[in-house]
Amino acid sequence: MKNLSTAAVLATAVLFGACTSTNRTLEKRLAEYLDTLPVRAGVFVRTDDGTEAGYNADEEFPMLSTFKFPVALAVMAKMERDGAEPSRPATVSARQLLPDTYSPMRERYGQRDLTTTLGRLLAYCVSQSDNNACDILINYAGGIDSVARYVARTGVAPMRITATEQTMHTATERQRDNTSSPRAMVELLSLFREGRLLSQPYRDTLMRYMTETSTGRDKLRAGISENAVSAHKTGSSDRTAEGIKIADNDVGIISLPDGRVCCIAVFVCDSPMSDAENAAVVANVARMVCEEWK
Repeated sequence: MKNLSTAAVLATAVLFGACTSTNRTLEKRLAEYLDTLPVRAGVFVRTDDGTEAGYNADEEFPMLSTFKFPVALAVMAKMERDGAEPSRPATVSARQLLPDTYSPMRERYGQRDLTTTLGRLLAYCVSQSDNNACDILINYAGGIDSVARYVARTGVAPMRITATEQTMHTATERQRDNTSSPRAMVELLSLFREGRLLSQPYRDTLMRYMTETSTGRDKLRAGISENAVSAHKTGSSDRTAEGIKIADNDVGIISLPDGRVCCIAVFVCDSPMSDAENAAVVANVARMVCEEWK
């Protein structure tokens, strides 16, 4: 890890936590809204001056593809250790481009051997939420256990990463395997934004991939002003046999109307509502946050 040992990261987190204040007005608004919905929701938001607010902030929720953010961190940390630039060539075999999973890369190139770059794989994984690119990068990082160990070294908890995309597609309920609390996700986003996990070139590259995210335009981005910058990672599940959506999530870094920046995590889980209604919940939460700091 760049700059800080595990102990230093933890000490920084404790110090940072001691300087925070809670926005009770926003917490009240979030509770009044989310308590009326037939979902299990979790929210945590923290501004760059330490003001925070939450709703079920310490409960664990299925991450779905938001776990690609810590995966990308682990991958870029390895790239930095190895001196690998995003332009480094990467070979992808046809057997790694699995069918029956969301994969814009496979749709573009077909299921065949190809040579691309680490940066292009990261762009597919983060910006387009490509499941095959994600698992290829997990292999590059040393496997899912290596990703989990990377997260553990940051000191962020609870955040549990045990399943690849391929594993999650073996059964719908396996999509609950990777979990995080909203607070833990925001802690990881904050460490990333503050430059405590990656040196600036690698940090800026990942920030760009997150800013170029093309999925979930009706989630966080729909709730913020048009000129606000949003660097985020979405997550969305299948539905159970009973029609319940396991999760519709969005996490990221947004610019607030008053000039501050905040890290935010919104998890909408176990929902009988439509995908559009779930996305509207995320957008409405983002809108409340922006209205509070306008």
